[in-house]
Amino acid sequence: MGIEPLLLCRAGGRLLEGPLWAAETRQLRFVDIRAGELLSLSLDTGRLERTVFGRSCSAWVERRGGGSVVACEDALVFLDARGREEHQLPLERELKANRANDAKCDPAGRLWVGTMSEAEDARSGSLYRIEPGSVTSVVDGVTVSNGLGWSPDGGSMYHVDSPTRRIDVFDYDLATGTPSARRALVDTSELAGFPDGLAVDVEGCVWVAFWDGRSVHRFSPDGELVGTVAVPAARPTSCAFFGDGLERLAITTAAAEDGTGGDVFVCDPGVAGMEVEAFHG
Repeated sequence: MGIEPLLLCRAGGRLLEGPLWAAETRQLRFVDIRAGELLSLSLDTGRLERTVFGRSCSAWVERRGGGSVVACEDALVFLDARGREEHQLPLERELKANRANDAKCDPAGRLWVGTMSEAEDARSGSLYRIEPGSVTSVVDGVTVSNGLGWSPDGGSMYHVDSPTRRIDVFDYDLATGTPSARRALVDTSELAGFPDGLAVDVEGCVWVAFWDGRSVHRFSPDGELVGTVAVPAARPTSCAFFGDGLERLAITTAAAEDGTGGDVFVCDPGVAGMEVEAFHG
């Protein structure tokens, strides 16, 4: 299966990441990490709105009941429904060479946030579980924490540490938010590029963007490569299902030396995606 994406939005960004469908407002939301911007694309008007956040931001997650959470270098910033800051939750402020990276909620509404070495050369990052009033380090020794996702039944959790070139899977206890039995779902060493952000479809397949690989690959629940989207940009960063039926796939990209990227692409993957829960906090 080969799918050709089209340009959805010319954002002119530096490092676009973290696409997320906000169903209530019918917006595709994402961030520009290097520019420190929150971006939202209205599906009704086609208008792209930018909010200068004033600091590096790697993920922008909805909160149940209104508002959002922004992952920044060393904190999670909680915003109300009008975008005003309510409070911050510190994250690795003692590790000056680290910053937050990808973040996503599990099906029960817990927020998971990964961190990384800014130089991408030390296993000083971690993967954290965030619940109201608590921050728990669950996986340590991470270099560049990237894609996160859960299987349709909530019994498996996916995680990418990009330099390892593996897509890992854990058994997941949805009642407690506890991952276990970590193992490689896919060793991507034979594929071009590095695995980055990901999304999961209703058939349980995992769609993974490949940085420097010009592609998004689809893997079955058993780890078999079953489809590829050839992206017209060198550095795809992540992907997300969006639209009223979650039937379209948005792909964010980073600007590359060859002049490609920094925009958002779209394709019709032929399968619907899993809804991503908002943070219950």
